[in-house]
Amino acid sequence: MEGQKTQKIVYCHFSFRRPKDKHYGIFAVALYADKEGKRLVAAKTRAFTLWKNHQHVTAIQAYEHVLYCIWEWQSKLLQYGVTNVMLVTDNSTLAGWIENPRKNKYYTPWMNKANSQYKAGGPKEIWIPIGLCEPRDSEKSHKFCTEDRICNKIPEIKPRNPSGYKLQIDNYKPVDDVLAEDKPEGIEDIEVTSDSVFVD
Repeated sequence: MEGQKTQKIVYCHFSFRRPKDKHYGIFAVALYADKEGKRLVAAKTRAFTLWKNHQHVTAIQAYEHVLYCIWEWQSKLLQYGVTNVMLVTDNSTLAGWIENPRKNKYYTPWMNKANSQYKAGGPKEIWIPIGLCEPRDSEKSHKFCTEDRICNKIPEIKPRNPSGYKLQIDNYKPVDDVLAEDKPEGIEDIEVTSDSVFVD
């Protein structure tokens, strides 16, 4: 029809891997200009510390990463006349939660965590409309989900100190040694009483 805007859709495939015995996951996004996934527009692979070492939670984290990539690319997409982004996944469970984040009450908080920054008024608001394709048998970003394609710094494990903070005591002197030292000139004894005030 005359005056009707032609839609220009891109297809955003996304996936993840949890390397064995690692604290991080590998998250990949591949953007295609066609439904079949033959005309690659962009791809991005990052490593992030896992929110939780759990298959479903990591799938939701992969969804958060695809939203991050769309937010990151949206200015360019709009500049090139893209009107819609369609998400492509082979995970039917995740697709159900994307359609209805409250579908499973256990995973709703994780979905809220994934969506919160990208909503209207959020710090990373996405202006371009996002849709969801029917889950496929296979998606096309998995081949980008490899260690050699990671473009950010792999997160390090933050060391935990179960006993709390430890003071370095090698250079401290016993109290008796300090009292036995000569006092600097001009310093008199100060009597400390219960109403004494110390100012930093």
